[in-house]
This record gives sequence, structure tokens and C-alpha cells, in this order.
Amino acid sequence: MTPQATSGSVPVDFTRLIILGAGCSLGYGYPSAKDMVPHLRRFADALTNQSTRLRQFVHKALGTFDRLVEAGAPASTLDDLAWLVHQGKLGTNRSLENESANNRLVETAKVAVAALFLSKEEPAAKSGLAGYRTLMRRILGSEFGTDYRLALKQTPYRVLTFNYDRLFELAYRQHFDVDLTQAFYGPTGLNSGLFQVMPGRIEVDPNRFSFLKLHGSVGVFSDDRYGRCDHVHSIPEPGETPRLSDDQFFFPSNDHLQPNLPNLPLILFPHEKDFLKEYPDNRLPYRVYIPTIWEAARRFATQAEQIEIIGYSCPEPDSPALRSLIEASTKCKRVVVQNPSAKAICQRMRSRLPSHAGLFEAYESTFEDT
Repeated sequence: MTPQATSGSVPVDFTRLIILGAGCSLGYGYPSAKDMVPHLRRFADALTNQSTRLRQFVHKALGTFDRLVEAGAPASTLDDLAWLVHQGKLGTNRSLENESANNRLVETAKVAVAALFLSKEEPAAKSGLAGYRTLMRRILGSEFGTDYRLALKQTPYRVLTFNYDRLFELAYRQHFDVDLTQAFYGPTGLNSGLFQVMPGRIEVDPNRFSFLKLHGSVGVFSDDRYGRCDHVHSIPEPGETPRLSDDQFFFPSNDHLQPNLPNLPLILFPHEKDFLKEYPDNRLPYRVYIPTIWEAARRFATQAEQIEIIGYSCPEPDSPALRSLIEASTKCKRVVVQNPSAKAICQRMRSRLPSHAGLFEAYESTFEDT
């Protein structure tokens, strides 16, 4: 039963948590794990003359995928590439010089994939985003008020995503007439932790709707030029493709602090999250974002009476993180898995979490059947 809306926020002891995965984006032109490389090849061919360095980065990322194949350690996803490169599968040892070179290869791939995902936003938005729009009506529907400010206060839902794309945000903008003078990702908006005018600040309000991107996002860049970790982002536009040019993805040559270096997307992988714990004094560009976002995610898990895992296959690299969320959900009565392979996923999760095995329920369907 959904709690009745009140004039303020829904009490934090009665919430529903939704976790989204890559299966939510497959129907809108985004690549599956096994199709990442073909998508990148087509994207490289389509880039314009205004994107010379960006095209070079895409080809360099493709070259890294090809070199891993030649080394007998093929990668199909960006996560695979990062892990294998950092494991020295390209024949490098663990010297400081080689680690720096490996980091640059991974950063190059992050830039390439971020640009690829941004290029797909306009056609995805024009498709109508049926699954996301249905989800939007459920979690932010008229039951909670027709004004987005009221709906965000009153809905009992909280949403976590492991995806880098911005399809949820695009559907949100299609669903509501949003006041863009307000902080889009700030505590009065999607409550995702980011601030447009205060890029060094990361903050999540634990008592209202929140949309947290657990592995970062395309369209967000980490900037360390001024001795602090700033996160600079744009707001997704449903009717247009973001600008894909060298100016967007690289610092200008006259920038005396970081000339010609890539403007690093705020994207990270499971093993990089672990690195933050092991080396708390690191200078990684997501060192401020990740601890705050994951602390908020675990808090939302503790408040959840029901968890829905939609379009997410619960892959092994994410297993420790997902397990920590489920284990934190001490009030949870049901974990509903919606996926074409839901039964197999539930079986895998029960083996990982035997003490929570009775919570998992399989719902075999696609995201569009939400």
C-alpha cells in the first residue's frame, strides 16, 4: 500500500527503493555489454571535423579493446577494459610510470564512452522513453501532486541507478515543466548531490525523493584545476543532442593549469570505488562524490520497506556494493527483481545473501513492461 500524501515529505521510515540497471536503456539505442565496441566504431565514423581530438580518443579506446584481444584478455565493456588494463594485461608491470600510462588509457576510454552516450540522447528522447515515462508516472504521478516540487516532497520513492546515461533525467523533463532556475540535481530538485553554482559541494537531503547515480554520470566532469574537487555538469535537453566537440571534452591549449588535457567524465568502476577506501588521501576526481553518494544510498536502503531491482543483472563486479545495500535494508519485506532473466538473478542473489533469500521475488519482463 502506498502511503497517503501529506503537505510535507513522506516520513523517512516508510519508503520504496528502486535500483535501475543497463537493461532499462537497451530499448533506446544504448549498447549492451557485448555491443559496446561496434557502437564505438560507428560513433568514431560519425564524428565531425570539429571533433578531431575526440575522434582520436575514440579510436585510441578502440585500439585498447583491440590490444586486449591480441593479448588474450578480450574486454566487452568499459568496466572490463579498466580492470584488465589496471591488471597489466597489456604487458605492463606495476611501475609508477606504467600505472600512469594505464590510467591515461582508462581515462581515454571514459571520454570515448561518455561522448558516445551523449550522442544517443536526442533520438532516445524522441522515441518517447516509454519505460521511463511509465516509471515516472508511478513514482512522481498525480497522486503526489501535479507540481514537480510537491511530487518530489511527497513521493515515498527513492531511485538508485548504476547507469551512466541520462535517460531518467530526460524522462523527468518530459514528465514535468521543470523550473531550470532551480538546482536541477540539488536537494530541491532530483536531490542527486550536485550543485550547478557550487561545484565543489556534494550534498543529499535524506528526507525526500532522491535520484543517485552510483557509478557517476555522463555530462558531469571532474575539475581539479584550482586545488579542489569541482563537479561541473550540464542539464540534459530532451529536444537536442549535447554539443560533441573538442571544446567540451578538452581543456583549451591556453589553459596554463591543464593545457590540452581531457575534461574527465565523472565515471568510475567497482574496483576504483574500492581504491578510495584503501587510499583515503587519494587525488582521484570522484573522491568527494562517491563517499557521499554511497552513504546516502545506504541510508535510503535502511528506510526501504520494499526494493525493486529493474533492468539490472546484478553482475559479479557490483556484488559487494549491491550486497551492502540489501544487508542495510533491515526494514525491507520484499526485493522484487524485474528482468527477462529474473529467476536466474534471484537464484544468484539468494546464494549471495542466504540470510535474505526469502525476500527475493522474480518478475520476468522487460523494462517497457514496468
